Amino acid sequence: MVKLITVDMDGTFLNDNKEMSPEFDRVFKSLKEKQIKFCAASGRQLASLKSVFDEYKDEMLFVAENGAVMEIDGQVIINATLTRDVSDRFLNRLKQLDDMRILYCTSDYSYIDRTDEESMENARMYLPKFGIVKDFTKLDKLPVKISVHSKNGYYNDFKLLVEEFSDEASICTSGFDWLDIVPKGTNKGTAIAKMQDMLGISPQETMAFGDQMNDFEMINQAYYSYAMDNAIDEIKQIARYTAPSNNEFGVVSTIKEVFSID
Repeated sequence: MVKLITVDMDGTFLNDNKEMSPEFDRVFKSLKEKQIKFCAASGRQLASLKSVFDEYKDEMLFVAENGAVMEIDGQVIINATLTRDVSDRFLNRLKQLDDMRILYCTSDYSYIDRTDEESMENARMYLPKFGIVKDFTKLDKLPVKISVHSKNGYYNDFKLLVEEFSDEASICTSGFDWLDIVPKGTNKGTAIAKMQDMLGISPQETMAFGDQMNDFEMINQAYYSYAMDNAIDEIKQIARYTAPSNNEFGVVSTIKEVFSID
């Protein structure tokens, strides 16, 4: 019996226009009646997730910043932050690479250092709360995550960063042109495992949906694991099932089918 459903956001729950299914309200209310908990698990800021689910946020669970931050029953839990040493060396390394757009994310606020149109657009899309600074290394508060956007993508600059820092931090892609660095051992899967333990829910009672490498550990933490039809091959290879694409609102349609929601 499923007691927990956890879903990635971009490329999974939301369509490419960042919209949720118009049927979600009915599905969410039905899950609540069945006493099934619903969790949004994302690389996004906690405030961003709660803004998407504004109408439902008081009755939901959240895993934000790729597992570094959680909210359970209104309690915010900060699982880990990057060390000053790793954070500063990573940021200084980024300065040596071309055209890197950086999001410096603390537990409750985020920062950017560029004000060009593309940087501002990325910030407005993913960061309800953000400021602009000249030098990230001068910030007092340690980051829970640093996100990097590069048009060169994984097979160029990102591959170098993974090779250089993977022994000191957890690094994963969240799409071809985004890379996230979080504290070593931090990911959506470890956060979901902690949530399961706190709620007394087993992996065999958990359903998960994802599409990118930052969903890998979360997919492995759920028996009822679904790769979206638009997911990368690595996720399809480990998931037990496939859901229709995010643009078909595959999460909601699958939940409706599995739980016989009209």
